[in-house]
Amino acid sequence: MISPGARLGPYEVIARLGAGGMGEVYRARDSRLNREVAVKVLPPEVASDADRRQRFEQEARAASALNHPGIVTVYDVGTSNGTFFITMELVEGETLRELLAAGPLSTRRTLELAGQVADALAKAHAAGIVHRDLKPENVIVSSDGFVKILDFGLAKLAEVPPGDQSHLPTVSPATAPGMVLGTVGYMSPEQASGRAVDFRSDQFSFGSILYEMIGGRRAFEHATAAETLAAIIRDEPQPLASRASATPPPVRWIAERCLAKDPKDRYASTSDLARDLKTVRERLSELSGSGAAGAFAAKPRRRPGWLAVTAAFLIGAAAAAIWLRTRNAPAEHPAPVIRPLTYTGRDYSPAVSGDGKTIAFVSERDGKKRIWLRQMAGGGEQALTNGPDDFPRFSPDGSMILFIRTTPGALPSLWRQNVVGGEPRRVVENAVYADWSPDGKQLAFIRWKFEGQQVVSGLWLAALDGSGAREIYSVRDQLTQPRFSPDGRRIVVSPQFQGGAPTSFQVFRVDGKEAPRVVAADVGAVSSPAWLGEDEIVYSQALSASGAVVGTPGRVVLHDIKSGKKQTLLFVTSSGYAMDVLGDDRLVFETASSGENLREMALTRPNPGQPRWLTHGQATDRQPSYSPDGEWIVFSSNRSGNLDLWEVSTKTGVIQRLTDDAAEDWDPGFTPDGKSLLWSSNRSGPFEIWIAGADGTNARQLTHDGADAENPTATPDGRWIYYSSGNPQKLGLWKIRSDGTQAARVVPGRMSTPEVSPDGRYVAYASIADGTLKVVRADDGSVVMTTSVAPSLFYATRQQGLLGRPRWLPGARAIAFVGRDENGVNGVFGQDFVPGTDTTKTRRKLGGFDTDSITESFGLSPDGTRLTIASVELVQSVVIAENVPRIKTIR
Repeated sequence: MISPGARLGPYEVIARLGAGGMGEVYRARDSRLNREVAVKVLPPEVASDADRRQRFEQEARAASALNHPGIVTVYDVGTSNGTFFITMELVEGETLRELLAAGPLSTRRTLELAGQVADALAKAHAAGIVHRDLKPENVIVSSDGFVKILDFGLAKLAEVPPGDQSHLPTVSPATAPGMVLGTVGYMSPEQASGRAVDFRSDQFSFGSILYEMIGGRRAFEHATAAETLAAIIRDEPQPLASRASATPPPVRWIAERCLAKDPKDRYASTSDLARDLKTVRERLSELSGSGAAGAFAAKPRRRPGWLAVTAAFLIGAAAAAIWLRTRNAPAEHPAPVIRPLTYTGRDYSPAVSGDGKTIAFVSERDGKKRIWLRQMAGGGEQALTNGPDDFPRFSPDGSMILFIRTTPGALPSLWRQNVVGGEPRRVVENAVYADWSPDGKQLAFIRWKFEGQQVVSGLWLAALDGSGAREIYSVRDQLTQPRFSPDGRRIVVSPQFQGGAPTSFQVFRVDGKEAPRVVAADVGAVSSPAWLGEDEIVYSQALSASGAVVGTPGRVVLHDIKSGKKQTLLFVTSSGYAMDVLGDDRLVFETASSGENLREMALTRPNPGQPRWLTHGQATDRQPSYSPDGEWIVFSSNRSGNLDLWEVSTKTGVIQRLTDDAAEDWDPGFTPDGKSLLWSSNRSGPFEIWIAGADGTNARQLTHDGADAENPTATPDGRWIYYSSGNPQKLGLWKIRSDGTQAARVVPGRMSTPEVSPDGRYVAYASIADGTLKVVRADDGSVVMTTSVAPSLFYATRQQGLLGRPRWLPGARAIAFVGRDENGVNGVFGQDFVPGTDTTKTRRKLGGFDTDSITESFGLSPDGTRLTIASVELVQSVVIAENVPRIKTIR
């Protein structure tokens, strides 16, 4: 320690201020300019260390190269009697750590300070300098409210282009790959892993600071440094929505983007980060006034815990996305704003009354799936039906509601009930969707039937009491959501493809005199359509080609079905499957999103132990599949922004990406020898089967189906690949040689998710036509087993994705699959397999029957002792979008 009065060259030491990672700091007076400065000296005990001394000198070079009001100015560097020192401007104030000691900061204060830090970082990054030790202790807030970043002692100079000698030198010996530098708790995953870093590492550290400013606690804080480092690499922090529910969503969204594990998922430029913070700060009053921020302070009506919190987060995230994307909207029309209408996280399928005063929707908030009503004036809500009911539609005068009632073991039927209450009345048996005509005199409804493996939909008309029912069209497709045009002459429907989500529309003449006209809606799943005029419809659409996956961002589209012209009205972070027009620039629709994560559990008895999370966050991690040695699990995930293949170690929890393509890769699996990966990708346009090395390299296309080849699975010898085809001309189970030759259909019909048995003799798959699990002989396709996995045909066809891929237990003595128990809860069943024998009585639960999450897909270890389940924490909410241009008409 240097005593007051001592001199370091021209500087007289006044007092000790503190210590940093690279030395002690003193207040001193510059005798030449008569000003007070801060002097940082390298302690004597480390002055002899050449590497540390070099880093100390690097700090001076790095900081002196910067000229920004948010970065402490370096005045001088020198040596006095063997003491190395740097002289910097003296900043009077508190460190951010001292400010945070009193708890989280206000939103406005957070944005003011964080914006200044981001501006300063952007300046440093533009100069090729990475701080690498950003933390609250290295941020000083002056007495007049200005921020200064200290201590570039761990800064790394970005690599200099060849031949460019105008920049500073590159990496020093102390920053070689594999060396961990920085401060535990604020390091990026790449720092904590000892990997090379760039400016995006500082963004992660910034995100950790922003998280603490908002939430009042560190993003990653455990009992030991090792546990903290492991959490940074592997775990997601607790969602900010649960820590700071009153903070406007754009602020939380920015923090969470900075905290992305993969640097590619952070900001491409720190200038963009600073710009977003500035925009949010400038528009903060608008956000607060719009009702978007207020959604987070609302109390859940019935269901507390993660569901209500997540619902609020998703609603706010949608509002944030719309707000951020439309901030440059023309001044003559205010930007669209989303606010919630329901808060329980179990609400969906909204419909608007003709006068716009009442919203009907489906809710499972109290464990019963039934129709609820919400008054727009006052916000009161009440249950109307007893359930299980779905798809409400108001009569034109608003006095009655149509809905579909589905009970286990029976076909769905069309019912109606007065809005004021009373007993419901069944109108038509065997109906899956319906709507009223504009004059209220007749009903349109859809019936499904099956001709072999083909779904055939009938579009029917009937009187209000169900009499005089007649079929006006029969279509070999799976039609959904009929909607009468305002003049009552046409009906638009959404056909489903391969039992999945609708991706286009068909328009039918009510008089039946013309063939239906297909209206293309581009790629991505679409919601139910709503008419705006004689030729215009509005709907939401997923932005992803695989938009059937819950949680896909989307847009709201105005579509002129006569001219084909489409206009994007606004963007949403999570698209749903129902929309209606409220009028006066307002839409009502559902948002459906989720976090889907992998958890592994033992299948040994009698003490299987508690499941452990392999992934846990807000990404959609699904379709797990074990490697042949059981040490790795490959899965598909949207954590990179689109669907890619990832793998997680079952021993260490390390997660790494296997594919990195702009297209979408999903439904992966290893070949039996563990040397290759199989999956489905739309890299060449339609989804086809691809194969690559186990690390994702040397990818090549196997199939040329031309439409929808998915779900690859290999025989034990690796010579044949079985897969499903969704091409209408090629529907069925196919096989192809591993070199891409000799493609041949084994079983015709609508099916999905095949899995070859360990002995290669059988293939199990999900039959879309009848909602059953079938097993066929691999050589000739003859059926040797059929078993039901769903309580009703309607459920199986409407929710095909929940069937998942079946898995074989060792020795092909039993098969596992996703099904529903007697309480309607999803989980994984096991059932003995004996060819030609009904083994339903041997069915038993293996795991995943959780009332707070949905078992969507699963993987089974090769030895049959471990089960990994993809669990969906599904959140569905009814929201209203206001200030939406062109939305003028009710119904």
